[in-house]
Amino acid sequence: MGVGDVLRSHTLSVRDRLSGLEKQIAGIEAVRNAADDRVKRATTEITRQRTLEAERKRAVGVAAEKLAEAQRTLEELERKRQEALEVLVRIQEEHNAVERSRRDAQVGTEAALGAIRKEQKAKEEADAELIRVKRERAENERLLRCALLKGLEVHLEQQVATMQSAFSTQEQWSKAMREFEAFRKARHTDAEIGRLCDERDEIRRLLGSAMVPGVKTMLQSSLVKIEEAIAKRFPVAFQVPDIARKDNPIEELLFYCDREGKTIFLLPISSADWIALGEVGPTERTSKSICLVWSFIRGLGLRTEDGDFKMVKGRPVFASKLDLEMVASQSFSLSCEEAEVIRYVLAAVPTELQEALSYEDQND
Repeated sequence: MGVGDVLRSHTLSVRDRLSGLEKQIAGIEAVRNAADDRVKRATTEITRQRTLEAERKRAVGVAAEKLAEAQRTLEELERKRQEALEVLVRIQEEHNAVERSRRDAQVGTEAALGAIRKEQKAKEEADAELIRVKRERAENERLLRCALLKGLEVHLEQQVATMQSAFSTQEQWSKAMREFEAFRKARHTDAEIGRLCDERDEIRRLLGSAMVPGVKTMLQSSLVKIEEAIAKRFPVAFQVPDIARKDNPIEELLFYCDREGKTIFLLPISSADWIALGEVGPTERTSKSICLVWSFIRGLGLRTEDGDFKMVKGRPVFASKLDLEMVASQSFSLSCEEAEVIRYVLAAVPTELQEALSYEDQND
């Protein structure tokens, strides 16, 4: 399984939650925006009603002046009393109508103010909910980065196991070949082995032409005894020709850029082996890590001034001083007894993982 598949399997649930939260944020923002629109419309209505109220107040003042004038006319001109009374009634009606209109405008203003208070409360609630959801999104983004880093740890552990296994396979194959070559040499230099091999070849020839079941059984029994005698000294004498070496695996050696733009290489070495190298020294297991480091240095032509081998966040790395374009599309071979066991191709980590590694301090 590649690093991309491992990362997707470790981040699927968090990605689903993030998708749902993004939809939730969009819905809340729509509610908030609608509330803002309604507040604006209510504010416009208040302005209109207040303008209308002011006009009505001025009209009331005009009507009051007319009423006063009519009363003076009534006092001054008794003979026009009836006419003045009619004018008075008319003006009073006008006054009452204007007053009713003013009260209606006042009620409209109070209703608009109530609507504003309601919408402002809705906006405040939407703002609070938006803050909560954004905090939840930020937390899930942090969890996603943690899941990506956990996926990276699993991938690096798998790479360590692959390297150790590749060395073991190569060592087993080399040992078997040495034993088989010793057997082939002994067939021509050791009289006893030579005799047993000749007898084995003759019995196998006879088995090919034997027709009587009893004879075949006798020959097979003799063949087993001869092969057992040879196998006591050379256990792989009859196995090595059937051993087919598998194609050497090709692995990606991951790297990423730190905040200064320099390249950090993630070495497929366990932290325990790295610490043991400094505290205990080379062992059968850690010597394979040393071999990897030297192959890495030789394969990339590294110099002392190109960087440092160290631990970063518990991971053995080569913290280089190289720019990204200087390491792109490079590869190197990890060899054992002059035989290639793994070919490593340098590969940048996925974009999401690059961001998580660059700001790893913020994930704690």
